[in-house]
Amino acid sequence: MSGFDGIKHAEFILDALKKEGADKATTRVSKSVKSEMNIDAGRLSLYRSTTDISVAMTSLVETKKGHISGNDLSEKTLKEEAAKVVALSRSSEKDDGNDIAPMQKGETLSYGDTAPNNEKMYERLKEFLDYTKSAYPTLQLNQCVLDFTRSEQILANSNGVRFTQSSGIYNFAAMFFAKDGKGTSSFNYSGAAHLNLDKPLKDWGNLDEIMRENCGQTVTAPLSGSFTGDIVITPMSMIDFAGTMLGLFMGDMPLITGTSIWKDKLNQKVLSDLFTLHSFPRKPAGTELESLYTGDGFKAENKTLIEKGVLKDFVLGLYGSKKTGLPRCVSGGEGLIIESGNTAKADMIKNVKKGILLGRFSGGNPAANGDFSGVAKNSYLIENGEITKPLSETMIAGNIVKMFSDIISVSKEKVDYGNAIVPWMHSTGITISGK
Repeated sequence: MSGFDGIKHAEFILDALKKEGADKATTRVSKSVKSEMNIDAGRLSLYRSTTDISVAMTSLVETKKGHISGNDLSEKTLKEEAAKVVALSRSSEKDDGNDIAPMQKGETLSYGDTAPNNEKMYERLKEFLDYTKSAYPTLQLNQCVLDFTRSEQILANSNGVRFTQSSGIYNFAAMFFAKDGKGTSSFNYSGAAHLNLDKPLKDWGNLDEIMRENCGQTVTAPLSGSFTGDIVITPMSMIDFAGTMLGLFMGDMPLITGTSIWKDKLNQKVLSDLFTLHSFPRKPAGTELESLYTGDGFKAENKTLIEKGVLKDFVLGLYGSKKTGLPRCVSGGEGLIIESGNTAKADMIKNVKKGILLGRFSGGNPAANGDFSGVAKNSYLIENGEITKPLSETMIAGNIVKMFSDIISVSKEKVDYGNAIVPWMHSTGITISGK
């Protein structure tokens, strides 16, 4: 981070905003340096390093808000942007929900490597390429990217808030499909983020399992007719569904507008008692990738959102809290951890009479009540406790609240993605249909 003084830039911005007439102001300043290695079309193909600067300013004149973002830290540009954002505030409507975080003790968090281990990155990427060629000769690596990103992020406001977070994170993402003499699978992808390269890349997340499954999906079969049955949801899809619930029922907009079906359900049972969802952005209990502060400028704290099916907290920011009168979420909704259960994944499959193992879900936005429908991708039919065939052209439909209320079991096994930890889940009552 040579030559970058985030706090100095933040102080300059706050001073410029004050001089322009802002009553309250917040700024975020960050610099990140990304070093990445790529596999394209099955070959090690690229090494590059890129630098990114980000600046965001928010000003309040009375309760009128202006916001602007950019990537230029020159004093001339910062002064010009400060004038623009305060002018935006003056031309905006008053909104009593607009505010900034109060004074808090300044804090710094730093974790991870300070520079990339390029030699180890190359070794791990080559090891991954050699492994896939040997273990899965029909697998085609479309694109794989291993990067190390060192970033410094500063949040400061006119109430005296000063937070600095520095991190060094390794990220790996792989996209692939399988092709043999019988056919071609649909593509799939996976990835994770960690603070070191101690584990082979195939063991990040459950990537090895997904690649193995993909090689068995070159010949798929459509489902004939439709039925209502069970669903076993894989961890990647669990993250998607959990995120959907947060967005539909627990965030600012659905609670402000009153569309959330959980708006009056705080401390009441809303889902199965087998479902517990934590938002733990801080160690030691939290995820490997930490967050020092929330998006609305508060020091982040760990919080359980749903405990044994009981709604313990929404994920409201400062704005949503002021507009609704409900508590602000101290975790900011980061670091999602779904508690694992007591059932082995293999036993979970054995307990399905007829249903689907959902690898990936592709669908539109669900209805406000949680109704959803879409295509089951990279998925399998389960019959009498056995995975019988990979599916094509198969639709699933249901209600997300009902699905998480009718949970039969949650797996002992869990997948650690670095920023989320998630098990498999077995539920029922899903409409599964083919041609």
